[in-house]
Amino acid sequence: MNHLLERKIERLDHDYLNITFVGYKHFVSFNLKVFVRYVDDTLAVFDSEEEADKFLEYLNGLHSSIKFTCDKEAFEKLPLLDLLLIKDPYSSDDNISITVYRKPTHSGVFTNYTSFIPFQFKVGLIRTLFDRAYKICSTWNLFHVEMENVVRMLCLNGYSKNFTYSVIEKELNKRLCNDNKLVTEGPERKKVYLKLPYIGDMSMKVRGSIRKGLSGKFELIFSNSYSKLTQKFGFKDRQPKHLKHDLVYEITCSCGRRYIGETCRALKTRFDEHMKTSGSGMTEVGKHLSSSSHMQDHVRAV
Repeated sequence: MNHLLERKIERLDHDYLNITFVGYKHFVSFNLKVFVRYVDDTLAVFDSEEEADKFLEYLNGLHSSIKFTCDKEAFEKLPLLDLLLIKDPYSSDDNISITVYRKPTHSGVFTNYTSFIPFQFKVGLIRTLFDRAYKICSTWNLFHVEMENVVRMLCLNGYSKNFTYSVIEKELNKRLCNDNKLVTEGPERKKVYLKLPYIGDMSMKVRGSIRKGLSGKFELIFSNSYSKLTQKFGFKDRQPKHLKHDLVYEITCSCGRRYIGETCRALKTRFDEHMKTSGSGMTEVGKHLSSSSHMQDHVRAV
């Protein structure tokens, strides 16, 4: 639960939300100026820190399994999800500004520019960070600061400043452009989904050739398939078949007769029992090999 010590965020027809909470033995009322919840995160605004502590103590006392935590305002700032709420100490109206919040443990590691991925993926990364800042930042000054942080972090990941600024400029022009786009009439073009592996420049050439050949007829959408490193290089050695357990196996004799069995132990352990041709504890396979002098021809795990 987040809590912000704030005298006034937005004054409407009333200053308080009078919310009554039901306890096990009695009703408890609290005067909250703001109470907003998103999934399991809550923003609550009180007039004093004592009121916030009292509310937190009440919630944690409802049940022994309930344990709420509280992040209080520090240095006129309060994080909430990926937002950072900033109170203007010089404003007579106690305005709240919003910018992007990153945890102190944020590493700043993104997809490196030298990564072997399609170029549009790298452009898409910059667009994503731009769109996030554009929607969250409440002022142009905070937006500018966030964009400078984005450029700095991307430079550490191999992106040049000129390339990053060019993508940001294009995206900003799109947002600020008020020109009405022409609406095309007619039937909607059929979407064709085509999955192609990415092998570098050759993939881009094939993509351009296919789009050129289908121009005006189809809207071609590529679905790139990428494999994880663990699918190519396992971190663990594969277990040999003779050490595997919980198997159904088949033993074939040189005479053509077959034996099908099931074991929860290692295959080698059970196979050694079958190969015993003397003494006590022989299996049906061992008795057959002993009486007929045949040889085991093949063992296969089903």
